[in-house]
Amino acid sequence: MGNRAMSRPDTPFPKHWRYYIALKWIVIAAAVVLALKLFGVF
Repeated sequence: MGNRAMSRPDTPFPKHWRYYIALKWIVIAAAVVLALKLFGVF
């Protein structure tokens, strides 16, 4: 584990792992907004 502690994460497309993480957060935020809209919060 010593050497791999700070390696880049294993993602489906390793060259663009930052975009993958950003896209994941955007999808989570969109799901939260949709759920709040469905429950009538706004």
